[in-house]
Amino acid sequence: MLSSHTINKAGKREEDSEQRGCSSFKKKKVEYDQFVRNEIDCFQSEENGSVYFSSFNPVWPILGCGLSDGKVLIIEGKRQADLVSTWENKSWNKVNAISAMTDLGWNMDGSLLLVAFLDGQIVLWNKNTKTSMEIKDPNGEQVWAITWNPSLPTTFATRSDQTVLVWDRAHNQPKAPKQRFTFHSSLLRDLVWISDDQFFSCSDDGLILLCQIGTESPIRSFDHGVDAVLSLSWNNTLNLLGCLSLNGSTMVWSMDKNEPIYLVKSERMKRPTCLAWYLFGDSIAESSWTLIACGLEDGSVVLWDSCGNSDPVLSLLVQTNSIWDISFSPDGMFLTSIDLQGNLVIWSTKTWQIVFQSNLSFRASKRILQWGGGGRKLAIANPSEQIHLIEAVRVRNKH
Repeated sequence: MLSSHTINKAGKREEDSEQRGCSSFKKKKVEYDQFVRNEIDCFQSEENGSVYFSSFNPVWPILGCGLSDGKVLIIEGKRQADLVSTWENKSWNKVNAISAMTDLGWNMDGSLLLVAFLDGQIVLWNKNTKTSMEIKDPNGEQVWAITWNPSLPTTFATRSDQTVLVWDRAHNQPKAPKQRFTFHSSLLRDLVWISDDQFFSCSDDGLILLCQIGTESPIRSFDHGVDAVLSLSWNNTLNLLGCLSLNGSTMVWSMDKNEPIYLVKSERMKRPTCLAWYLFGDSIAESSWTLIACGLEDGSVVLWDSCGNSDPVLSLLVQTNSIWDISFSPDGMFLTSIDLQGNLVIWSTKTWQIVFQSNLSFRASKRILQWGGGGRKLAIANPSEQIHLIEAVRVRNKH
């Protein structure tokens, strides 16, 4: 049986009146790491600008930062556990770009860092050779965002206004994309890989399309109607697709159903702005992989059970501005949220208590929370000349 809870600004849990005395919340004694905040200068002397993007290497102690002047800063250390401020090897890689940087990210094995620019220029930096190579779509397609395939280290997708390009053989400097997908009639909003050769895309046209490499038309379509679909999140454990729409709906689609298996529509000022699946086991519901977290316009973070009703299983109430991004750490131990004004909160998913809170004093943007170090490091790009880092320091046992 699920029970609904609220955690208020004081960090205390409140149960709904109907559920008092029958909570499934399991209290656990947890030894937390202590999080500390650091800032690292990303520009060389007498230079200034902003840190547009950041991404931790998934394997090695390396942080890549995309800067407003078109350079890519690579910061390398000796051990993942060390604070990034002690990583001594810094290198600035100049890119001969004539347009703004639009995205940056590592592939799944950490061997390639991809940097994209609005005019369609793509730069691949090779970790092993310390060299870079440039590629560009011969048709001049713009690049608004990139998405690496999560299981193939040399395959990635780029998206522009209404087109998705899939590239392969990334380590061999491909001359042209493997395939071009132009199926949407309005602005593309998001793309998520679900297998080696399949991905979902969504658009302002209200369609969610499942595309497959080698196939000339979509192999599946979910029609949301007239409302734009803004964001997608894939549950690879249960093969479920979560999505947010412009009208404030949160939906979950199953691959074997033509209608959403879960739908909740939020009232104005409580509409969801971002979402992420919780796939790590939990202490608030009997089901371990059906929880989906959403940040809302009113500053709260809620968790719904996609196999339950429309009532939140858990509500976290701390921030007062619209939540702009949420993210679970790779090990599932922490959930972090940041609101529009840069107020950041980290929650323990063992007790759902706050373990770190800070005002970063800048206007946040979408998808700026980048975890690394096995879930003990968090990098946050921002308009300043420094990369903001939140890192865990092991608390030593007292004797």
